[in-house]
Amino acid sequence: MEKNIIEVNNKQLWVIQKALNFFSRVGIGQWDEILNHPTYETHTEDLFRDKNPLKVGDETERGTVVEINKKGKWIKTEGSWGNGKEIKKWTDVQNVKKSTDWEKVHNLRDEVKQLLTNSRNTLIQDFSIGSNGSWGIHNSNVDDSCRVAFDIIQVIRHQRWLANPERTSYTVDSHISLTSDSHNVKVRLDE
Repeated sequence: MEKNIIEVNNKQLWVIQKALNFFSRVGIGQWDEILNHPTYETHTEDLFRDKNPLKVGDETERGTVVEINKKGKWIKTEGSWGNGKEIKKWTDVQNVKKSTDWEKVHNLRDEVKQLLTNSRNTLIQDFSIGSNGSWGIHNSNVDDSCRVAFDIIQVIRHQRWLANPERTSYTVDSHISLTSDSHNVKVRLDE
């Protein structure tokens, strides 16, 4: 068998792993995985975030605003960090974001999840599968390419597990269980 070798850095490998995970999940009918794509997660969080300038009393991702420098050079927030409630001063004011309205985010995600479930069930003509259901990776309706993608994910995850000095055997990535005929997958993580 001919070998093809690609060299990628850790960030690129992470994207490959996420892409293969997305591909295999959509292929088994987990269309709601679209909601977990970083583009839509970030967009949805920002969609329901107040964009008005910060003022004292606003809730942010870093606590409640208690003081703002008149020249905009720093901001102080009160929040809970490890040692209980405390006030912190932030000089990266441009990165202090107001809190997202999570109820609106969850309502939108629930609505889209139902639309995705209905679309999937219409496409496969099986209306008995609920919103949290899907075909299994071994289902005969699932294309083998999904199993190949799943196997590659498992090998990548396992190699990352091996490279972690604090690993435990209690996690799913501590073992590999291949599902397709593609048993020649190898991943090597170099420092």
